[in-house]
Amino acid sequence: MVRVLLVCVAMLLAWQPVGGATAPGAGLFAPFDPAALAPAERRLLQSALAAAGVYDGPLDGLWGAATAEALGRFAGGSGAGEGPTNLDAAALATAFLDEVRARGWDFRPLDGLGVSMALPFAELGSAEDEAGDTRRWSRDGRFTVLTRRSDRYEAATWHDAAMQANADDTALATVRAEDLLVTRGVLRDGRLFYTRSDRAEGGWTTVYLAADAVDAGTLALAAASVRPGRPLPWTLPEGGELTALVAEARAVFAIEAGAETPRPLAATAPAVAAPPQAEAATTSGTAFYLGARTLVTAGHVVAACDRVNLADGTDLEILASDPDLDVAVLATPRPAGRWLSLAAAAPARLGQRVHAAGFPYYAIAGTSLHLTGGNVSALAGIDDDARFFSFTAPVQPGNSGGPLLDADGDVLGLVVARLSEDFIVEETGSFPQNVNYAVSERELADFLARAGVVPSAGGLDRFDMDEGVPDGFAAAVVPIVCH
Repeated sequence: MVRVLLVCVAMLLAWQPVGGATAPGAGLFAPFDPAALAPAERRLLQSALAAAGVYDGPLDGLWGAATAEALGRFAGGSGAGEGPTNLDAAALATAFLDEVRARGWDFRPLDGLGVSMALPFAELGSAEDEAGDTRRWSRDGRFTVLTRRSDRYEAATWHDAAMQANADDTALATVRAEDLLVTRGVLRDGRLFYTRSDRAEGGWTTVYLAADAVDAGTLALAAASVRPGRPLPWTLPEGGELTALVAEARAVFAIEAGAETPRPLAATAPAVAAPPQAEAATTSGTAFYLGARTLVTAGHVVAACDRVNLADGTDLEILASDPDLDVAVLATPRPAGRWLSLAAAAPARLGQRVHAAGFPYYAIAGTSLHLTGGNVSALAGIDDDARFFSFTAPVQPGNSGGPLLDADGDVLGLVVARLSEDFIVEETGSFPQNVNYAVSERELADFLARAGVVPSAGGLDRFDMDEGVPDGFAAAVVPIVCH
């Protein structure tokens, strides 16, 4: 998925009960025992590991060596230096379930094909007929899935062609069995591909997947999920051990499950537990540079802070804020080497492709910069407020204050909120998918002018988002912490 889905976090894992006392959440730091989990819970963790890019195996709920090693690699990303804990499993499951919900992932049977698979249906366009086959593209064009029905000979021909299309011998992997054919590798344009054919319902069903490298996790999860017969939904059994761990992690680290009012749910991060010797941080968000010493973020990220700093502890000064617009500008004593530019050429256009950069669930789901793609879905915000616009690029708690970028890497808006899923479900019975809000570039520019702040030129040159972000981009978008 977008995104490297999950990298476990040293900051959280460093937090331990002090002096032998039993603290809330202490059980989260106990060694992880897969035997305590139900098969459905183990399948969910295998799915999350596949999405994180550390597991390449079946989603069968069996906790063998491959799954154990994958969780070890995941936990090792925290730098904790010890084996996986219950917190690793809880963080993995929590972020994965949020990702499933945000991107509309669902495990479904494929009509008339005799196989089931999981796909991010909220991000896929309508199915299109292609010479008797069926193809779906993601709306950003980075991921495609094609399905077809044939006999064994035609299926084998597809795999021969896939081997010829592979451009990297080190990436080529194949399976040739009586009931299964698999070929995976890298295309000449750098995209990853996966071709699988299963004998099902008296014939052969072939699934072909291709994805840009940035969506490697999307391809890995979709590929791992393909199976003959009925799907295996991602559910947490009531009363299960993993269910309890996820609930405990959400409670201890204050991960919000949704608001109870019709207002948008601000995309702030959950509480972050600090090491015992450090001052406890309360919330985090995202900010981005518009000059060497100028940072912009969402107003609610810093509104209740006694102190605001960068992740390395550098203190920031709040120069001005507008609670109604939900924008704030900060100054930093240490100059940045890179910064972004406002997209001043034109306002947002309906359907325009955009990318959200930020730090979702910072220190719980990872400390790496995340980048997600989508479209401008409406030219106004809640109650038709024209100062804002709506977009579909997935955002999570912690994305607040991050930039929304156009195809040239310029700032089209500032991420401030997402619609409360729980409220909409309660009110309508339907689940909203990727309804998020940004302050428009025009309003942001006007706010900066009123604050006497002039964005600087000469930061990052314009670039093509389809080719990925350039070196230095990550230095222009940073996490900030509120104490």
